[in-house]
Amino acid sequence: MPTTRNNTKPLFDTDDADCAAIIESLSEKNATYLRRRRLLEGPSAHAKDLVIECAEAIRQDSSPALLDRFIAQVSENATEYEILTLLAAGWLALQEERWQATEMLGREVVSRDHHDLMAQRLIDAARETSKDLETETDRWLRTRTCGAPFREMETRVNGEVHFCCSAWQPVPIGRLAAADEGGFWNSDRAREIRRSVRDGDFSHCSRWHCPQIAGRRLPARTEETQSLKLELEEGPDRVILSHDRSCNISCPSCRTQLINLPHKETERLNEVFENHLLPLVSKATKIKVTGSGDPFGSRHFRHLLGRLTQSGPPGRRIQLHTNGLLANERAWNDLGLWDKVSSVWVSIDAAQADTYSVLRRGGDFNALRKNLRFLGELNARGDIDTLRLDFVVQAANYREMPGFVDLANEMNADGVYFLRLRNWGHVTPQEFKGLDVCSSDHPEHKALLEVLADPRMAWSGVDLGSLNSI
Repeated sequence: MPTTRNNTKPLFDTDDADCAAIIESLSEKNATYLRRRRLLEGPSAHAKDLVIECAEAIRQDSSPALLDRFIAQVSENATEYEILTLLAAGWLALQEERWQATEMLGREVVSRDHHDLMAQRLIDAARETSKDLETETDRWLRTRTCGAPFREMETRVNGEVHFCCSAWQPVPIGRLAAADEGGFWNSDRAREIRRSVRDGDFSHCSRWHCPQIAGRRLPARTEETQSLKLELEEGPDRVILSHDRSCNISCPSCRTQLINLPHKETERLNEVFENHLLPLVSKATKIKVTGSGDPFGSRHFRHLLGRLTQSGPPGRRIQLHTNGLLANERAWNDLGLWDKVSSVWVSIDAAQADTYSVLRRGGDFNALRKNLRFLGELNARGDIDTLRLDFVVQAANYREMPGFVDLANEMNADGVYFLRLRNWGHVTPQEFKGLDVCSSDHPEHKALLEVLADPRMAWSGVDLGSLNSI
């Protein structure tokens, strides 16, 4: 049966059985593609390879006319097809040097799932007119290395563990429950990710979202890094704790409603921390709390911070990522944070109160400014090592980026960090397209580029992070 949209308009000509067969065959393999994205088919079974294999098989078995109809059909009805179908059509369009069609198909995938690395690479290849996917970034990466897979780990809400942010490196290396068995640190997936970094292909890393790649900040490869072992005896030196999304506000950039775990679930997470994480954390020199919610708005993370300040080695090893609304002197006193915190990163997303009220639902801009002054004083006195203000760039706030730089200077911050908006699955693909001003096909993208040219953006403290990729 032909696939239909709204039960009215056919997605392909019902007389074109060959085109229908191609779409059906790709649909059958879509689940396999999604498993391969996570290396669940084995460390050597890569998602990118499946896309190319499927597309090349279609090309070999099809006439030029059929290929043209298939690419046109998928392009015209992109919102209706599954990810593998879009990517296979994108690869075939790339081979035909139909750069605009390739980029459009890739952007449809990204609007649904920002983790898809093949879609990102197709877009970059189309923009650089590279039929083999190799871009300037890939050539640069072959000369670089990254220490994260050899010294860092991040926990997630779903119980999985990554080496770093899941938007930067989407493949999980295992599950948190296996921590006491060493079940993720040297897993097959962990060794494959280390291999890809050691060998310079960075197969499992985002060229867009990783700020070290987008900002060209990775160190050069050396003979020593090329001989790094893939199985490590020592655990992580830095631990990023992002396994609780509880927060005291609800920001539309990552959620649709307020998230606060009930007491029973908080108690469960406290047990997970005590049984599985504390042994690892006790050996780490840097511990970040949190990349998922707010360290002060979460009952679990407040418990965790109290435990960290009461035990472990002395020194400033805690890194706080917060919305700032509860980051005040009372929190420092209640949790014993004095001389325990190295860095504070405050996510704000606005420079003006009106914009802040929209993008930081439930927040109070005046209360935030008061706490920013407290944090700025800590920074000025040397009571913390670094204060940074963060800003997720989107259609509603990009014009305030220069003003955000002014705010950082006013509050005695060391710098600002800008990053691209991501779709965490909380908005529809169409809604995301309207918000993602960093996309080159957004109607206000040129205005964003003009904002980036503002003289205030040239301040040495400005870090464009993942925006460097645009």
